[in-house]
Amino acid sequence: MNTLPLVSAWRLVGLIVVMSQLAGCAGLTNLTRPWTAPEVALLQLQPKALGLTRQVLVATLAVKNPNDRTLPIKAMTYRIGLEGQDVAEGGGALAQQIPAFGSATMDVEVNGSLLTLIQQLPVLALKNRPLDWNIAGTVTIADGLITLPYRYSGKIDPQQLRTGIKPTL
Repeated sequence: MNTLPLVSAWRLVGLIVVMSQLAGCAGLTNLTRPWTAPEVALLQLQPKALGLTRQVLVATLAVKNPNDRTLPIKAMTYRIGLEGQDVAEGGGALAQQIPAFGSATMDVEVNGSLLTLIQQLPVLALKNRPLDWNIAGTVTIADGLITLPYRYSGKIDPQQLRTGIKPTL
């Protein structure tokens, strides 16, 4: 007679264990479901510090999350080109949460090549037509467990290379 309550108690414990494992699997599903790389666009590229030993530019990027869940960006790398020539690259840690199907604008520092910048930026900034840009790199998410490559291109107004005006999305 005493065994019936004991069996029910063990069933309850077993049910709790199974439910907690299923809940853990649901959280793991967010990491194992495939991710789509974000869409990355160059909005602006501005000199920050130009010297003989170091050339730092600030790139304003628009990042759109095409996923149905928050994109937890932990780090990004970037290689930026204008008119078919690489002008800057960089990367580093970020703590950016982009909501599902949302977007964010972020400023990131990139390093340029002195020779390329001296030759290209003044000429490009004076052009009276949109310039071709390209950007490629990786986005690291999920505490560094997943790296997503991206590559995009588009056009940018040369004024975005010579003014401090921030474009909008």
